[in-house]
Amino acid sequence: MKTTQSTRNHGFRSGYSTETQLFVTVNDLLELYDKNKQVDILDFHKAFDTVPHDQLLQKLDNYGVRGNILQSLTCFLKNRKMNVVVKGEHSDSVPVESGVPQGTVLCPLMFLCHINDLPDTVESSVRLFADDCLLYRPIRFRNDHLIYRENYKNLKDRLTFGTCS
Repeated sequence: MKTTQSTRNHGFRSGYSTETQLFVTVNDLLELYDKNKQVDILDFHKAFDTVPHDQLLQKLDNYGVRGNILQSLTCFLKNRKMNVVVKGEHSDSVPVESGVPQGTVLCPLMFLCHINDLPDTVESSVRLFADDCLLYRPIRFRNDHLIYRENYKNLKDRLTFGTCS
């Protein structure tokens, strides 16, 4: 498993920002436009809520996080519940079976551990910022579109999986 941080992630990193993400992406797209190339592009967003706990914990173990620290992170993620309050009325509590708790110091770090290898799983261009993911690919031949569709399916399965136990 990859142990270095992806250079395609511009979120939560010193020297990187929304501006660097925008610059790199616009530069790529303008170069393709100048060459009169078609580009398929898709933006996934709000992926913090979709991280499957078991998959994240396995990746942390692969990164060398073990023992008491991994056990503490397991307790932090598992057996959470949530409810909604509207005008003072509370919904029933339901289990939270995926996602990293937003607003915590650990949330960005755990999310980065989860998506760090994501750009290496596709042949199209990937840009990451926080919990947003942009996928794009120049379309020169029909096969490029088929590769893009397969890459899209792969990312969709990894970023929008619903709930996991």
